[in-house]
Amino acid sequence: MTTPTDRTNDFDRFDRWRRVLVYGLGLSGRAAARLLLDRGVGVLGLDARPEGELDLGDLAGRTGFEVRSGREPERLPEGIDAVIVSPGVPLERPLLADARQRSVPVLAEVELAFPFLDGPVVAVTGSNGKSTTTALAGAMLREAGFDARVCGNIGEPLSAQVPAVRASRQTGAGEPVYVVELSSFQLSTIDRFRPRAAAFLNLAADHLDRHGTLEGYAAAKRRVFENQTADDVAVLNADDPIVRETAVAARKRFFTRQGEVADGCFARGGVVVERRGADNTEIELFAASDVPLAGAHNLANAMAAALLARVLGAAPEALRRALASFRGLPHRMERVAEHRGVTWYDDSKGTNPAATLGCLEGLPDGTVHLILGGRNKGNDFSVLAPMVEHKARRVYLIGEAAGEIERALSGGAVPLSRSETLERAVAEAAGEAGSGDVVLLSPACASFDQFRDFNQRGDAFQRLVRLTVGGAVGQEAGV
Repeated sequence: MTTPTDRTNDFDRFDRWRRVLVYGLGLSGRAAARLLLDRGVGVLGLDARPEGELDLGDLAGRTGFEVRSGREPERLPEGIDAVIVSPGVPLERPLLADARQRSVPVLAEVELAFPFLDGPVVAVTGSNGKSTTTALAGAMLREAGFDARVCGNIGEPLSAQVPAVRASRQTGAGEPVYVVELSSFQLSTIDRFRPRAAAFLNLAADHLDRHGTLEGYAAAKRRVFENQTADDVAVLNADDPIVRETAVAARKRFFTRQGEVADGCFARGGVVVERRGADNTEIELFAASDVPLAGAHNLANAMAAALLARVLGAAPEALRRALASFRGLPHRMERVAEHRGVTWYDDSKGTNPAATLGCLEGLPDGTVHLILGGRNKGNDFSVLAPMVEHKARRVYLIGEAAGEIERALSGGAVPLSRSETLERAVAEAAGEAGSGDVVLLSPACASFDQFRDFNQRGDAFQRLVRLTVGGAVGQEAGV
């Protein structure tokens, strides 16, 4: 287990810093700046947005904090000891290239926070299902009596947890556990970050506009394991060939929906069974029907979360209690409404084709009115064609990628409608869908062509649905 004493060298490294550039002043950048300022390190905050558009909050006017906004310089300013880069900043930016050429460290916000955490870290990465698995693992650990802090890419930055650590030590609270969702962008700039347990859920073509190739994307994901030792645990998806073959120094534990594994968990007879490789003993963790979330892929997410929680000793009873009370996260196969036999689902978080395929998999054949489109991230939409042929009754295309998706799906038997906007797609689907049908927003694209982010897109969809069906709202299904 990684303990605070293992992180002494990291403290020494950071204590030598006098002035740090924080590149990007979103949530994680602001949290990093606060942590540095609290330790007496001067911060130069850099952001491409005009200063009037920045939400600096309590950072504004703090001693030692300077902002440069609007234009991004191409060279690193003098007197900078390190750069903390936000996930949204491409690593190819000229300033970052200049920093690396000068041997100035370029690090992720999670790397900055790690040595200051007074408890073990549980990490989750993958192309799809990260947020759900992270939230589930946190819920399972809390039911087991742990002070589990769910953070990272899912919500609060890891750096924002550091003051909470100090408060818990002062009040005598138990050791926290940090359950952290990590994107490939964050993992690209770690150095010594070492989770006690880490899960790699799956890999699908995504973010190729940033990583260039699938191999580059996979390499970034695998970095979550690079500092682990034999004392740590790597949780891997046995059903994903790329993930399954990941080389790690940690103990490998697998999860699968398609067979059995020697060390990990699998479904047998409707029950999720854990098998421990050392002595081949088995224990029943929960029933597959206990997973309250729509979509077969969420059984895999629950298995991964359970293995992470088991690393820290969570009992099966705690896993079952967590599943019983879990309601899912917004915009992840969230059941919005049911009206006149038509069920409406919001999966705005489905921002790549693999995510959309996962949602379609569990729906009845020939019933789905599927809303696709937005901004492509370098993905091939032709992979959707076979599943669309089986599951969809009609497809409604919106946003920048509408034409590209239309070309990828043309030639099939499923009608394609160039709706262009989400508002028109909802109206058209309402007119076409009949009893027993499903209307699904799972765009397989980013939202940035028409919306600020996937949350705004999902909120807009839900508002349009409720206006369309007259406020009839069903229970959330969640993903």
